[in-house]
Amino acid sequence: MVLTAEQHHPNIKIFVSAHKQATFPEGNSIVPVQVGAANAATRFTNTLHDDEGVNISAENPRYCELTAQYWAWKNEDADYYGFCHYRRYFDFTDTPHKENDYGEIIDSYIDNHALAEYGINDDAIARAVDGWDVITTPLNDVRRIGGFSNLKQHWDADEHLRLKDLRHMYDILCARHPDYKVDADAVLNGRTAAFCNMFIMRKDIFFEYNEWLFPLLDEFAAATDFSRMDVQTTRTVGHLSERLLNIFIVHKQRTGAHWKIKRLQCVHFLHPEPATVLKPLDAGYKNVVPVVFAADNNYVPMLTTTIYSMLKNASKDRSYDVIVLERNISDENKQNIRQFFERFPNAVIRFFDVSRYLAGFNLTTSNAHISIETYYRFIIQEALPFYSKLLYLDCDLVVNGDAAELFDIELGDNAIAAVPDIDFIGNLNMKNGERAGYVRKQLHMRDAYGYFQAGVLVMNLERMRKIHTVHEWLEIASKPGYIYNDQDILNVECEGLVTYLDYSWNVMHNCAGRVNGVFDFAPANVYKAYMTSRKAPKIVHYAGFDKPWKNPWCDFASLYWSYAQETPFMAQMIATMSGVERPAPPEHHERAIAEDSPIRKYVDVLAPTGSKQRELMKVVARKVQGKR
Repeated sequence: MVLTAEQHHPNIKIFVSAHKQATFPEGNSIVPVQVGAANAATRFTNTLHDDEGVNISAENPRYCELTAQYWAWKNEDADYYGFCHYRRYFDFTDTPHKENDYGEIIDSYIDNHALAEYGINDDAIARAVDGWDVITTPLNDVRRIGGFSNLKQHWDADEHLRLKDLRHMYDILCARHPDYKVDADAVLNGRTAAFCNMFIMRKDIFFEYNEWLFPLLDEFAAATDFSRMDVQTTRTVGHLSERLLNIFIVHKQRTGAHWKIKRLQCVHFLHPEPATVLKPLDAGYKNVVPVVFAADNNYVPMLTTTIYSMLKNASKDRSYDVIVLERNISDENKQNIRQFFERFPNAVIRFFDVSRYLAGFNLTTSNAHISIETYYRFIIQEALPFYSKLLYLDCDLVVNGDAAELFDIELGDNAIAAVPDIDFIGNLNMKNGERAGYVRKQLHMRDAYGYFQAGVLVMNLERMRKIHTVHEWLEIASKPGYIYNDQDILNVECEGLVTYLDYSWNVMHNCAGRVNGVFDFAPANVYKAYMTSRKAPKIVHYAGFDKPWKNPWCDFASLYWSYAQETPFMAQMIATMSGVERPAPPEHHERAIAEDSPIRKYVDVLAPTGSKQRELMKVVARKVQGKR
């Protein structure tokens, strides 16, 4: 017989402190709390709030996550009280996971896989907690973090923490509780501690801890001038509580508490933010033309030029839902793009982060001028479930006609509408037989002369969903051997389900003289149709290595710059073309990388634990600190 959660579980509440929106695990044991709610500009609708009932919410800039701890102490009832952060959780399983030097497991997203991996659910939490008195993160040795000799040195190494504040708290503690002096000395002169202010305690211990802790912190805060402190130094009270937690536990054990103490690993999620979810445009937008692009932060000027060309030639009687698939476009660039396109009231610019979809897939490209962003189109069918049809456009083109006309083309039961790829088709007729051999050995297409160019697509999403799931598309894309990557895959998987467009909808420019060196090898009717389309192109596609922002003399460059010069990124494009490199962000040398430092994830990637790079980084850090 399996017991239900209600029959077996003690009343465990793990309060998750959050000052920004995040993905919160579901479960009766998980209680998200917005901290600093009293001062917040936005009130979260999916959490409790630390400014309700008896609270110190207004003190959050100084007390940090302790405002949630105080609130839970005064307003909630449980058998066990636990505390995590919106990006840090306990690993409630018995399975050891690899840690970095800071004693943390590094993971990406709070998703179903991660929740199962680390047992972040009611059943696993109950099994891990029940029967224990106190649970903390593992004791970490500060020698491992940065070669520090003790916790005082570790504190002093942080540019935002002052040793005089730690001494002040030490004096307050020893004056209020003289019997704690030996324990404070042992902890602060020692090398190990549990960090992150994460713990789970039995109710009576939790209440005793708070009755001891907050008077100490309040006395420190009352005697401290915070008025000229920077934001990080203002958080000193929260940092002090980390050290005090360790002193409290050491003292209680030394004096005979005999608590059963457990150490659970800490999981640090690098991307706790909620998954991006797009919804249909509201009813005010009529006759919507959805158009999807894919770009990264470096491609923002070209993305903006392409969108601008499209909207400048767009019908005023239609609405345009412009969706950019991306992973790293900066907030500043997003804001600049949105502001620029406010001049088009019939268009909406939206961004969709595809990182979650691509996690776990090894996606590479075979050509230097083809970026990873090319694979983003595979996730469209799931990311935009409310659309059955849309346009997909590359960012290295300009739209010289009305995109609504392209969107309105009927596809019937076909999956895609596209222009035949005259470059690929021309290569099929080459004497060397390389492209024909590639088709025979890799693509296995029935009729390779039907191969289309995938930079301009009308996509029948309903049909695409029937062909493959997003996971299946990406699995196929992960396989090696494709020359043109996702374009090859689309041609193979959609063969026989293609509506062919007039060449004017995707006029590839004359890159490296290919019109008379490749295109003219295509069947006569294909070549003739292409040459006719050059006279009145609706879309010019700068496919290949020769781009107008690199070579202003390339084919159709003047057309491109007629649009690009009107965008706010023209100066950046000219600077890049002139060989002016974008300045690197200013360096900021930290004397130590704090346990909550945002740069830690880069350190872990560039210099993994145990590597020579890590040891060298430690030596450099010590020299920066002025220590031997």
